[in-house]
Amino acid sequence: MTGTHLNWSPCTGCACPNHHLPSHDFPPDRHTLNDPNLARLTRSNDEPMEGEIATLRGMISTYEAEILDINKEESHLEQFISDMKNRISLAQQKLDALCHERNHISKAIIERKGLLHPIRRLPAEMLLRIFRSTIDFPISRSHTKGDNQWEFHPADNMLWSIERVCKRWRTGSLSFPELWSFVNVVITDSNFGEDPRGIAYVRRLGMQLARSKLHRLSLSIWNDSSHSSFNSLPPALAAVLFSISSRVECLHLYLHTIVFSKIPSLHLSMPSLRKLCLIATDGDTSNDVEELDLFHCPLLRELHVIDVPNAHPSFTLPWTQITTFTSDHALYETRAPGTEPLPLLLTMQKLMALETCKLRLELQSREVDFTGSYPLSCSNLRVLDLSSWHYKDELPIKQLAERLTLPALTELRVSCLSGHPDRDSKETFTSIRGLLERSGPPPITIFHFDHGDMREDDLLYIVRECSILEVIHLTDVNGDAITDQMHRLLTLGVNGTTPLVPRLHTLRVSGTMSFDMQIFVDMVESRWTLAHAQSPPVRRLDEVNLCRFLHTEHLDEPDEDEVERITVLSALDVYRAQGMDVTLGTKAQE
Repeated sequence: MTGTHLNWSPCTGCACPNHHLPSHDFPPDRHTLNDPNLARLTRSNDEPMEGEIATLRGMISTYEAEILDINKEESHLEQFISDMKNRISLAQQKLDALCHERNHISKAIIERKGLLHPIRRLPAEMLLRIFRSTIDFPISRSHTKGDNQWEFHPADNMLWSIERVCKRWRTGSLSFPELWSFVNVVITDSNFGEDPRGIAYVRRLGMQLARSKLHRLSLSIWNDSSHSSFNSLPPALAAVLFSISSRVECLHLYLHTIVFSKIPSLHLSMPSLRKLCLIATDGDTSNDVEELDLFHCPLLRELHVIDVPNAHPSFTLPWTQITTFTSDHALYETRAPGTEPLPLLLTMQKLMALETCKLRLELQSREVDFTGSYPLSCSNLRVLDLSSWHYKDELPIKQLAERLTLPALTELRVSCLSGHPDRDSKETFTSIRGLLERSGPPPITIFHFDHGDMREDDLLYIVRECSILEVIHLTDVNGDAITDQMHRLLTLGVNGTTPLVPRLHTLRVSGTMSFDMQIFVDMVESRWTLAHAQSPPVRRLDEVNLCRFLHTEHLDEPDEDEVERITVLSALDVYRAQGMDVTLGTKAQE
């Protein structure tokens, strides 16, 4: 800072009157009439004597002189106050100037520190990771119950903004073709019109593809039916696809059935395609689509279909080499219910190499329609994820599970009647037990079951026979199936008894609980404290999550039994301090 420093400090020894104001001590009785003769006059109307007149006139003269002195002193003090105000105003101006200068200096410091920011020294590989995180691919979507169509949310490609930040970021973004290889295309009349806007959209699309160089492409295409009159792919887009089809590795198509039906006429070849996602945005492929040969894709391994009830008869694809298959559909209130077990089983029958499968069901198939040989054995399937929407009293998961044998299954997740207040029937869980029993049991390590009722003997079978289970999630289930007997079977001892599920490390349970909390706590404690004493060794129970569903009155004012349960469960707090991940909670019963 330039200028003279103001080294001000209070004056402590100077005799200057500016710093040592005169002290005035005015006794309150200084002007009282102490002379009895004069005091007498104040109480009467007598004429004062000549001596008293002289005394009174002398007092008046003295007082008038004092008033003159006071007026003079008052004037001096007013001048002093005015001077001090001027000095204070000047000091405030200097203070404001100092604050203003400090703000300028602080901004300068921030600016200089910015020049030293580590982001300026980030290696190109780190910039790649940062820039990659800004890419929104594929076009995001959502669906609200009651809507008759999906909502898609296309976002601008942030790379066009990133490249304008600075020269280094532009160079960095252009140095990695993979950044530009994620391409979202929205079909609208304006984007693919012949006016300047349409030309600009196609030009930018071409620029992005050029910047991707020869890198493998991930491409998503959505036909925005509310702003598009196209019943087939726009000619400009078709021309683009011809030029890049050999590089497309991942493809998402969100199209109406009629647009799907026009794709085979293009005779596209996609020799690098490994992942394909198809969404029928009108949800009507079963009526108008049959054996559509969309394109040649000899390397296809992943297939995800949404709102396509009959995937196998609808599309001609290399089914025998697909390893991952997903079939999902939204819950519509006014459209026909979604997928049935039979079409899915017919599709799975063609998926000879299937390893991972995720299915959502809603309807049962008619029993008379099952004319093939069941149960269907999927010898390579390792991961199965089943879920269902509620429709009347139908049990589609049961119908599907009863017709499968999965000898290689390692992960099974079942979520019943998603979003519905009622749990699924016990028959569904019994069919899951039957699937596992029929399969060997398989080498299953992860088992999730959500929002369904269970039978005790079915659950005990799984615990007894699926010996290498590592993760068990039983969420939103009936409490009478999870019994004291099961917890005693899971409790470790020192008597040489062979422990059940020795690899179990994660246990999550939620629902209405009727078992003895002390027996549950004893089981958890044993699998933490006695795991090392088993032969062969048993893995510690690292994570325990228990959520008990209670009626509202028990949440507001716990009764004596509930207080006792809380006290018993609190014994697990000591193991939380030792490293166990313990979560204990309650939820209002719906």
